[in-house]
Amino acid sequence: MTVINHGVGQTALLGPRSALHGVRFLDVSLGSLTSHVRPLGGTVNDALLDAVAAGYRAVLTALSEPIPKSLPVSVPVALTRHEGSANQVGVMLVRLPLDETDADHRLRLIAEQTRREKPRARAQGTLELMRGPVGARVMDVVGRRQRLVAGFVTNVPGPSGTLRLCGAPVAAIWPVAVLAANVRSGVAALSYEGRLWCGIHVDAASIPGSAFADGMAQELLRLTT
Repeated sequence: MTVINHGVGQTALLGPRSALHGVRFLDVSLGSLTSHVRPLGGTVNDALLDAVAAGYRAVLTALSEPIPKSLPVSVPVALTRHEGSANQVGVMLVRLPLDETDADHRLRLIAEQTRREKPRARAQGTLELMRGPVGARVMDVVGRRQRLVAGFVTNVPGPSGTLRLCGAPVAAIWPVAVLAANVRSGVAALSYEGRLWCGIHVDAASIPGSAFADGMAQELLRLTT
């Protein structure tokens, strides 16, 4: 009988973080990406998660670690705003199907999962206890030993129009994900001016950022050509 471990096993993806950080940037045409993934039943966010899965496969290969059946990542989801609050966020757990070698099928599996899990995350909402300093300290202690997620992935829509800085148009916006707890990698994406701008942030002492970026870049190229 095969036993599937839904947590994260022993891996360099988790552990104490060093002071050495690495950041890589990628950008692709938003229109081309959408044209490819919509017929497959996916969204831009699903495409990002698919590319992140390819990135993690490349990282684990570079680290000579086995490729697990799935790798869970934390994905924030927007909640309905209440009482004038500007930022209400829940968390969706997405298990990236790393063992799926058919990339389009992997995207479909991710899309099916996010359609199912996003309403659950929104229904669950956020824990009020975690909003205060006591909750934050508790989460920090627990987070340093957690094995629930291996990474953070976030994607937010950017401004609808062109931003200007001192009168000059802003040509690009590069988001950078926050690393927290014992998680050594994170990906952030933002749509702006017809492109999806992606930032890959890693603990460079443990995670080969170039491998992550190469894996993601190859998959994003496939999704836009």
